[in-house]
Amino acid sequence: MRVRRAAVGMALVAMVVAAGCSGRGGGADTAGGGAEAQVAPDQVAASAKDQAAPATKPGSTGTATQIRLVDLGNRIVRTATVELEVGEGRLNDTINRATDVVTRAKGIYVGSSTSVPGDDAASGQVSFRVPVDAFEPVLRELKGLGTYRGEQSSTEDVTNQYVDLNGQLAAWRAQERVYLRLLDRAKSIADVIAVQNQLQQVQSNIERLQGQLNHLEDQSSFSTIVLHLSEPGAAGPAGQPQGRLARAWATAVSGLGVMAAAVLVGVVWLAPVAALAGLVLVGLRALRRPRPA
Repeated sequence: MRVRRAAVGMALVAMVVAAGCSGRGGGADTAGGGAEAQVAPDQVAASAKDQAAPATKPGSTGTATQIRLVDLGNRIVRTATVELEVGEGRLNDTINRATDVVTRAKGIYVGSSTSVPGDDAASGQVSFRVPVDAFEPVLRELKGLGTYRGEQSSTEDVTNQYVDLNGQLAAWRAQERVYLRLLDRAKSIADVIAVQNQLQQVQSNIERLQGQLNHLEDQSSFSTIVLHLSEPGAAGPAGQPQGRLARAWATAVSGLGVMAAAVLVGVVWLAPVAALAGLVLVGLRALRRPRPA
């Protein structure tokens, strides 16, 4: 009986051990399945992000487009010519004050010219270049330096021309890179000379387009303001008649002077002809006289 009980006990122990081993194996399998279950959601999430990325591209594209538009901007060339009347003897002082106004706005003094006759009122003009953003404020401040007499302004949109030049310049630069690579790979002197000739033409076009582009950038980045300054009495020509009768009399006198000048020119031109005609007549009369018998 004892032997049987021992045998049964050994069998039970063996069954328990076997069950435990099988349980451990199943647990490992289960853990493996759990790992697979964890990996799958990560992959699904990654693929979902990849699929969701295009949904965010329109926003990013819109941002890129907006930045590109800001970089190009609207290229507008603006010019203004303002007529101002200043106080007597204040021409140079007004030019200095206008220069101070433009300098505070980070503008550029271009040049000036003045005329100070002995007996007449002085007049002159001064030119400035001011940043586009400061064009309107500076123009308003300059108008307050004297009595406003008139203004001429113009604007020219060169945005399309600017964009077109940028596109042409990019194409020529790409072609330049191609020729530079060909120049590195050239193995004979003839190939080097041929590539260099083409490269020189491309670089010449690049320089020409870059110069035009720089000019447009300068013209559209800085606006031009010209001030015509005059003291009282210098707005028109000296001694200009103001009334109708005075203007009519001045016109008649001017016409009479023109007629007198025309007659004088005719006399000068006809005098040699008349003298020659007189000599011819005298000769004919001398020939027609009867000779004595």
